[in-house]
Amino acid sequence: MSTKYDVSVIVINYNSKKYIDDLFDSLINLVHSDFSYEVVVVDNASTDDSIAYLQSKQYDSKINLNIVLSDANRGFAGGNNYGVKHAKGEYIVFLNNDTAVDKMWLEELYHFIKNNKNCVIANSKLLFFYDYIELTFKTTDKIELDRDITINNHTYYADGKFITNCLCEEKKLVCFGHTTVKLPLLDGKAAHSFCIHTKLWNGDTDSIIVGGKEYKANKNGDIKIELNDEDVKQLKITLIQNAGSGIDKVYNGYDIGFCEEDGAKYSKPYEINNGCGAAIIMKKKDFVACKGFDERFFMYYEDTDLSYRMKAAGGKIMFCPTAIVRHIHTGSSTEWSSFFTYHVYRNKLLFLYKNYNKKLFYMYYLRQYLDGIRSRDSAKKMGCKDAYRIAVKKQKNIRYKN
Repeated sequence: MSTKYDVSVIVINYNSKKYIDDLFDSLINLVHSDFSYEVVVVDNASTDDSIAYLQSKQYDSKINLNIVLSDANRGFAGGNNYGVKHAKGEYIVFLNNDTAVDKMWLEELYHFIKNNKNCVIANSKLLFFYDYIELTFKTTDKIELDRDITINNHTYYADGKFITNCLCEEKKLVCFGHTTVKLPLLDGKAAHSFCIHTKLWNGDTDSIIVGGKEYKANKNGDIKIELNDEDVKQLKITLIQNAGSGIDKVYNGYDIGFCEEDGAKYSKPYEINNGCGAAIIMKKKDFVACKGFDERFFMYYEDTDLSYRMKAAGGKIMFCPTAIVRHIHTGSSTEWSSFFTYHVYRNKLLFLYKNYNKKLFYMYYLRQYLDGIRSRDSAKKMGCKDAYRIAVKKQKNIRYKN
C-alpha cells in the first residue's frame, strides 16, 4: 500500500459551505513538526456552490488539498470509504466538516497513536463549538422566559441540551429556583449582550443570576445582561461534546462527558468502548483490513460498528485528551428530525444484528417498532422495517455472534 504522506485527513462535504471558513482556517494553521499531511475533501454530490467556494479560497496554496468529487451522496460511511481510496497517508483521520481544530490537534493525535502501540483507534476530545454562560434563577415560584433569546444581534432558540430542571415548551421555558440555562457565546471571547423576555415575573423577588450578579426585568419584562470582555473571560464555561463513545445497557450509543464542563476528569487518556467518527485516527492498513465502514449504515452507528470490528482484530481504542476539536454537533442533520430518527433506529438494530445475536435483535426490533406505533412516528417504524428487511430477509454480508 503506497503512501505519500504520513497522515490523510478526510472530510465529507455535502452542501456545507457555511462550515468551510471555520474548518479550513483552522486546518491551515496546524502544527506538524515531524510529519506530513494532506486534506482529502470528498464532495457527496452537493447541490450548492460549496466546492467552488472552497476552491476560490485557495487553501491549496497553504495545505496539501485533494478534492474528490462523488457522483452520488454516499453518506458518511460511503463517502469516507471513497475518501480512503484516494488517500495517500499511512494514517487516516476522519474529521467532521462542522468543526474547527486546535493548532496542536493533529500533532497530538498523530503522536498519541504512534506512541501507544496497542491502540488501533485514537479519539479526539470534542468540545462544543461555542463556550457558554450559565444563568441561574432566584424566585419564590416560577419564571417564564421566551425561548427565543437575543444574543448580540443573533436570535437564538434555547437548546434543551443545555438546560436543566426546567419545563421546556415549544415557545417558552418555565424556570424554577434550581433551573440552570446555558447560553452560547456566539461571537467568541468578545463582549456579549443578552436580551431575555420574561413572563410571570415578580419584580420584588425574581431575578436571573450570572456570575453572582442579579439582573431584574424592566417594565416591559425584558432582562438585559451586558458582559464585557473580562466578564466573558471569567465566566465562560467549556463543555464536552464527546470524550469517547460508549453503548449503554439498552444498546443506545452515547457520548462520554456529553454537556459536562471540561476539566481534570477529561485531561488524562483512557480506554473507551468505541470511537466517535467526528475526529478519529487509525492506520489505513487496519481500516482496509477490516473492510472499512459498512455502507449500509449510511450515517450513525457506522463508527461503532467499525470500532467493534477493529477491536475484534486486536488492539484498544483510546481517548486522547490533548487533541482538541470544536464541534457544532449534528451539523449535517437536525437532531431528532425524521432523517435522524430513521437512521438511528434502523442502524441500532443493524449494529445489534451484526455484533450481538438474533435474539437480541428481535427483542429490540419489537420494542422499537411498538414505540414507533405508540408515538405515531413513521420515521421510527420505517427505520425498524428497513432494518428487518436488510438484516433478516437479505442477510447479505451480515455476520452475527451466536
